[in-house]
Amino acid sequence: MAIVTDALSSLLGTDSGSSPWYQSLRQASFRGVSFAVLAGETSHGRRVAVHEYPYRDTAWIEDMGRGVRKITVRGFIIQDSVVYGGGDVIQQRLALIAACETKDAGTLIHPTLGEMTVSIPENGLRIGESLSSGRSFEFTLTCIESGLKVFAVTTTTASATAVKTNYLKLASTTVLSATARIKSEIRGVTQGIKTIKNTIAFWSNTVESTISEVTNIGNTLKSTFGNTRYGRYSQGTTGGVSGANGQTDADDASDPGALVKQTMARAIMDRQNITAGVTSLNNSTTIDEFVQRVSDVVRSVLDATGGVNERLRALETLANSLSTQYQQASADQAVADSVNTVILVLCSGAMVTAAVSASPGSRDEADALTERVSAQLDLALVKAADRGDDDIYQALLDLRESFITTMGTTSQGLVDLVEFSSGASLPALTLANRLYQDAGRAGELIAGTSVPHPAFMPTKMKVLRK
Repeated sequence: MAIVTDALSSLLGTDSGSSPWYQSLRQASFRGVSFAVLAGETSHGRRVAVHEYPYRDTAWIEDMGRGVRKITVRGFIIQDSVVYGGGDVIQQRLALIAACETKDAGTLIHPTLGEMTVSIPENGLRIGESLSSGRSFEFTLTCIESGLKVFAVTTTTASATAVKTNYLKLASTTVLSATARIKSEIRGVTQGIKTIKNTIAFWSNTVESTISEVTNIGNTLKSTFGNTRYGRYSQGTTGGVSGANGQTDADDASDPGALVKQTMARAIMDRQNITAGVTSLNNSTTIDEFVQRVSDVVRSVLDATGGVNERLRALETLANSLSTQYQQASADQAVADSVNTVILVLCSGAMVTAAVSASPGSRDEADALTERVSAQLDLALVKAADRGDDDIYQALLDLRESFITTMGTTSQGLVDLVEFSSGASLPALTLANRLYQDAGRAGELIAGTSVPHPAFMPTKMKVLRK
């Protein structure tokens, strides 16, 4: 008999050893108001635009994205239900009406689809009552799946790729254009190379004094490990909260000691690469070598192991560390100005590439970062425009456009900061529980305020909106 049962189960697509299908159904509710479900239906598909052309038998169907999902539920509420409780049926009806008339989207628990965020359109809830129904009300609930108020592009992957592509284009354009211009400006080869060396020497000294922050082992480790397991001053993604945005890395390091050694070794190698690049730059003998090696040094700083903030500060410092040594001859002035332009443009472009890899914790932080990098990029744009470097100007303009697009997309998924004040200094755990009903978010409050001790938080600060 067991063989026959197994054969029927295999034929009908059922498993005799599994639980009945109805045990996997979830209790239906909307905004916490439970009800019973008799039947339901959903509509699915793609939004398309049909383009018809003369003398063609077929149309071109242009895909416009996934269609809006509509869910219709036929259910009922009943007095003192044995299944879902509920209590008085009149109060249940009032609660269901209030839930459907509440502003903004709400959470629908569908028996088979699970948890969904939906909105109720006008006349979306229709309740019927009759003498034959007794102590129950039947209703039809029509819902529309709701999403976030964001642009069509909801991730920054494609935009960030465009930024990196435009930066590489800017770097190559700057190297070629500046090399050709400097060669045309040199009147005496010996004096021209000497001017370039003097201008480069000032900047290379700044590089050597700046890279310690980027390749500092302490800063590198702090930007690798998170503050949940490795201390409140850590801002990385491995083992805790990343900065103030609440993101965590579920896969913690299985061997933290090995990761520390690997990170330290990479920091040392990055410092060595930058130092070697500076040495090669100072030892250059031709114009082509000077310009190309400036680009290589900037690229080494950009690819260093340090955190995003450290790299941004270093590149911003290098972009504005330009030689102001007086040049008597007009040709020498032009050559020095061209070298300074190369440094300003390449460092400003590298700042853009570093900024798009940041993870701002709020919309205010994303806007501040956008304003900071855009201001630096505008300096390079003005410089290129004043000099009539059309190719460099256009490359900078393309990079700026892709950067603004990327940061705009990033900020759409973030929340605003709001002012918070308390009468006394409270511990971070208490504030997190009071503000978010989640003590686990104390880490983002600490990271957002840089408080010396988490037991004594400021009485006035900006915190993330719920």
